Amino acid sequence: MSSEDENLLAILGPTNTGKTFTAFEKLFSYSSGIFGFPLRLLARENYDKAVKRIGVSRVALITGEEKIYPKEAKYFFCTVESMPNNISVDCVIIDEVQLAADYERGHIFTDRILNLKGNFQTILLGSLNIENILKKIYPNIVIEKKKRFSQLTFLRKQNFSKLEPRSAIIAFNINKVYEIAENIRTHKGGTAVVLGSLSPRTRNAQVEVYENKNVDYLVATDAIGMGLNLNINHVSFSSLEKFDGRYNRNLAPNEIGQIAGRAGRYKKDGTFSYTKEAGNLDPLVIQQIETHNFDNIQKIYWRNNDLDFNSIELLLSSLKKYPIQNFFIHKKNALDEINFRNLIHDNEIRKNLISKKNLNLLWDICQIPDFEKLFNDNYLLLLKNIFLTLIDNNYSIPEDWIRNKVSRLNNFGGGIPELSIKISQIRTWTYISNNHDWCKNSYYWREKTQEIENKLSDQLHNSLTKKFIDYSSKYFIGNPKFNNFEDILVKNNNEIYLENNKFGILKGFDLIEDKKIFSQSLFSISNIKKSVRKMIDEKIENFLNAPLDSISFGEISKSKIKDETFIYWGEEPVGKLKKGKSIYKPTADSLNSEYLSSENKLMVSAKLQKWIDNHISDTLHPLILNLDENINSDIRAIAFNCLENFGNYPIENFKNDLKKITNESKLQLSKLGVRIGAKYFFTPSLLKKKPLELSAILWKTYYQYEINEYLPLPLNGRVSFTSEIKMPDNYWQSIGYIKINNFLFRIDVFEKIFFIARQKMKKGPFLESSDLMNPIGCNSDQLKDIMIYCGYDYLTISDQKKLFFLANKKKVTKKFKKNNSNTRINKKNDKNKIKKDPNSPFAVLEKLL
Repeated sequence: MSSEDENLLAILGPTNTGKTFTAFEKLFSYSSGIFGFPLRLLARENYDKAVKRIGVSRVALITGEEKIYPKEAKYFFCTVESMPNNISVDCVIIDEVQLAADYERGHIFTDRILNLKGNFQTILLGSLNIENILKKIYPNIVIEKKKRFSQLTFLRKQNFSKLEPRSAIIAFNINKVYEIAENIRTHKGGTAVVLGSLSPRTRNAQVEVYENKNVDYLVATDAIGMGLNLNINHVSFSSLEKFDGRYNRNLAPNEIGQIAGRAGRYKKDGTFSYTKEAGNLDPLVIQQIETHNFDNIQKIYWRNNDLDFNSIELLLSSLKKYPIQNFFIHKKNALDEINFRNLIHDNEIRKNLISKKNLNLLWDICQIPDFEKLFNDNYLLLLKNIFLTLIDNNYSIPEDWIRNKVSRLNNFGGGIPELSIKISQIRTWTYISNNHDWCKNSYYWREKTQEIENKLSDQLHNSLTKKFIDYSSKYFIGNPKFNNFEDILVKNNNEIYLENNKFGILKGFDLIEDKKIFSQSLFSISNIKKSVRKMIDEKIENFLNAPLDSISFGEISKSKIKDETFIYWGEEPVGKLKKGKSIYKPTADSLNSEYLSSENKLMVSAKLQKWIDNHISDTLHPLILNLDENINSDIRAIAFNCLENFGNYPIENFKNDLKKITNESKLQLSKLGVRIGAKYFFTPSLLKKKPLELSAILWKTYYQYEINEYLPLPLNGRVSFTSEIKMPDNYWQSIGYIKINNFLFRIDVFEKIFFIARQKMKKGPFLESSDLMNPIGCNSDQLKDIMIYCGYDYLTISDQKKLFFLANKKKVTKKFKKNNSNTRINKKNDKNKIKKDPNSPFAVLEKLL
């Protein structure tokens, strides 16, 4: 330590004070300089800035795994460990000097603070809590304190779901990072991932994803606490403790402050919080973090750098040397020292440690970083193999040996864990080729190992991106050109696509999601649903303004009896019919949909109800007329039963009343649209296709008959048809049809046929003829059944034609039952019966024929 320290400057302050920027500018006010950073990532970032400023030929990059060293270089950007001590420069800058108190790396920072000086200026950058130590080391050091550009404020505990965009979530082990990242992907669309164990190239790529706003969240370890300049508004801690290589311990207030301080950029304020599972933070600690007022660092780590390699004992003795000052802590059990102490007990190695050169070689090998963080015998075995290989090959690594090691890693397949391991392994060889002349063709191996590391890093970045970022989220995150949902989703025949991926299909006021949804991200799905909701809101508005005649029941003939009756707008279902107080007063209700607000549901239902009420009123007009108060009581009873049964009712029930009805009463009934047939009262206007189908729908809705068949209806308004479906009699009556066996025919046409038959019968028995069959569209057997139903019997004569005559009333029912069972009257039996009665008119008729 020198008392002549007037050329020393310490720029101290919390994060976001512009310390690094100020030092960077000062560096170029000198003709040469070295800038040491705590991370390779930061060294590379500032190297790139310098290259853009003064050109590639004047700037060098020196890190453990990367060396770019032009001959004309005047400015050196390095990791603290790689800062050269054999170069004379005008200015030396060391960043984050408070890390001299770090258990793992503190002794290295202390060594650089003590032993690296610029010819004209040395600048130390760090937190305010290192001030006390720096003044003890250099009493005359100039301290320049900087205030934070923005405020840092604590927010209450928050769950991940409540985090706003541009937030960083901090975890302290890789499994937790990945767990949180998966959570954020699912609910927020995706996240970038920053881990200390990632290669710098992968970390840079992940940071770029965040900075370019492809995602709004970042999940990271405390690696972001060291100078990564990111646009973070909020930092959330998922834990307030970490494993420091020895044991789990609580984070110190200044450590929390260092990480939390990444929230806020330049003059934009930042916030920090922690999750409920993280525990609790003392209010006094929160106050310390907000005011950046931390306890001063009392001691920093130190280790003797003047090592004696004349023997194992002398080297170990020099490592045991204690510092003079009481504010230094003697660093014990550094990783390189642990490696050395373990390896010197190996017999194969120890027998080679008889020379200073070999001892120095082993020490250099023990400083190879454990990139895999193995902390086990495999790492020591690797170091041993390297040492023995060098000894056996005249201090040179054979080409075949290193090629064998490296070629195994030139494979870019595998998942995230496998890629991470490969990167850690190749970084070992990248470090060796950059830091030592053990390879005959060191330039080739630097290039080769760096190439493999870059490709593995790119592959890992792609794997992390695919795993933790839903690609579709890019359409919904901070991209103004996609603010209009019509720019995001493409509708093709009501099918919703995002780019070429089908999400679902719009049906009515609902979205039927595709079974194979391309995205598992709830974030993207919820955003797509928001967009679809806007589409549906517009669709509802159009529906509410649409004319009532745009609503229908769709293809009624394709409606199954047991299924609900849907109401369509155009070709899309928007509502359904429910059983009401009476058969003519069903309830219309909109279909349930998560995209339909309560208010819209009420308005849609109201319009559907108005439509069905008007549809019934317009289509079944006679049925809803109020009966005149002065109408005859007998006619009122007939009219009431007809109106309750879709305008059709058997006359049998009013046979006696009809004998007393006057012509005036019949006229009253006619004015209601009801006609009096021989067998039925019927309403001709309700036997057309449209009212007939509506009657079928109303019957189906009211009676809720549970059979899995389509509604049996005549096609294209035909007056007859066949059906195997077994339906209650009141269904056939409701649509105005009579069913005999499987043949159905319309009541009004039946009455016409019955009238023709009665006219023919006035002249005696009559033969089947086209004027009987054509109006109803039936064949001979079907006409036979109809005539039997009308009270006639028949004979089959020689040319297979049927002769009809009035039957004995007692036999009609019996014969009709036989007819219904498809039994045929035996011709011989008929003849026998006639022979038994030789005076029968039919016997005479048979002889004539």
